[in-house]
Amino acid sequence: AAQLWAGAAAGTTAAADSWRVGTLLSARVMGQTDIGRLLLEIGGLTVEADAPGGQLPQQFQVRVLTQGAQPQLEVVPGQVDERVAMQGLRERLPLQNGYAPLLGVLAALARRPVARMLPAPLRAALATLEAAINKPSDVGSPLGMKEAIAKSGAFLESHLAEPKRDTPAADDFKAALLALRRALADIPTGRAGATLARPPIDTPPPLVQRPLVPQPRADAVQIADDDVDAVVGQLRVDTRAALSRVEIAQLESHPQAGLWIVEVPLAGVRGYDVLQLRIEEGKPVAGEAEGPWTVGFAIDPPSLGAVQGEIQLRVPRVSVRLWAQRPETVARLENEFVPLRRLLEKSGLILDHFACMHGLPTPPSAYSAVLLEARA
Repeated sequence: AAQLWAGAAAGTTAAADSWRVGTLLSARVMGQTDIGRLLLEIGGLTVEADAPGGQLPQQFQVRVLTQGAQPQLEVVPGQVDERVAMQGLRERLPLQNGYAPLLGVLAALARRPVARMLPAPLRAALATLEAAINKPSDVGSPLGMKEAIAKSGAFLESHLAEPKRDTPAADDFKAALLALRRALADIPTGRAGATLARPPIDTPPPLVQRPLVPQPRADAVQIADDDVDAVVGQLRVDTRAALSRVEIAQLESHPQAGLWIVEVPLAGVRGYDVLQLRIEEGKPVAGEAEGPWTVGFAIDPPSLGAVQGEIQLRVPRVSVRLWAQRPETVARLENEFVPLRRLLEKSGLILDHFACMHGLPTPPSAYSAVLLEARA
């Protein structure tokens, strides 16, 4: 990146044309260096910059004020232009995929000798990624779930903008993905196009207008004991896809409108699962202190099969609807009805409605027709 920028500043690369004085460029925050400088992608280049005094959004625009060895850029004030967000989606949608392919390679490497042959910085980055993945027990309490959502990667840039935070959280999932991408970029390209042989996986992107879709684990991937090039090539593809997916979810979340799309990876038995969340805050009506909250979720662990749910809270009443692909899972979930009611009562809440249905919903929009009728 430094060499690219040096060439651009000197006018010796094609990037120089897009960095002329007065030019508006799209920018996004990628992370933070060990010495507290921001890592930005601007005009197709990855550069370091001194952090401004205020908070930066994930996507913003800058204007080139001066060129030279250390150019000066001005952050264009105002809200992120809708066209910038749409451009961000257009760039990432063709690249994205679910987390399952990357997590499948991570799980397979834990059991293969080839992991010891990978470069040390790459092994360290993979260990950091593994450490950023929650255990199911971590999300079994309110505080644990809150922390898992906070470090899911959806809020990395807002954490970086906190005045007292000098470096990104070591256990943030997106920060770990960015570190993995940097480690992969430092490895010389081996056999062109070398990847692992496995069935194709195509996971729908996390868009507001799409319903949640449970993401099963990827099929076991076969890794030869000495094929480092194929492992590195596959990691490059899957890391890029996972980062694109995180950023699509960030672009589709609208905190001002009370809507967040979050995906939390979980370390299961001999593999990893993904908990998808859609959190929505409704507007309060007359006489209410706060509006209703609706949480949709989806997960597909091997022990349960695909499970989806909708939880609606209008204090102090809670409504829970669940769907399970397997009949035995329906029975297991129904057996938890009484413990769930007692747990809610201890928190001062009333379980107003509980239903668990066999099969998965086929909603026309993000939530099921049942919930839409209930809210209407």
